[in-house]
Amino acid sequence: MAKNGEAAAKPAAGQGAGLALAILLGGGLGVLLLLLLTLLISVLVWSGSVPVVTAGILLTIAAGLCALVGGRVAVKKGSGGSFLLGCGAGALICLVLLLVCLATSGMDGFHEQFIGILLMTLAGGCLAGLLGKPKKRKKKKA
Repeated sequence: MAKNGEAAAKPAAGQGAGLALAILLGGGLGVLLLLLLTLLISVLVWSGSVPVVTAGILLTIAAGLCALVGGRVAVKKGSGGSFLLGCGAGALICLVLLLVCLATSGMDGFHEQFIGILLMTLAGGCLAGLLGKPKKRKKKKA
């Protein structure tokens, strides 16, 4: 409500589109980075450099880091609330992983390790949102 004749604050015209675009950019970057790290981990396991039993934990860590990076990109590029942007990017990565799992292996792909990976993507995105936007530095006058 406006008081004393003040005009009510109107949201910016393109704020919703900017928010969605930042989430898509951060989520897409996170998915791409996760794909590359998954390829790297599989090559390391295939060559024998990494034991097979540690591949699951490495994938879980990679999922959390990729969601964190994607969320930070979304927070940096977006113009909305930082927590919403970070969580949105993490949720987008989680949704992509969920859809890929359903499309490739159906309900048989859901096991404890995969649920942990999904939770790590959500946690990484939320952590990116909690870290907030970087502070703008003021230029000193000479």
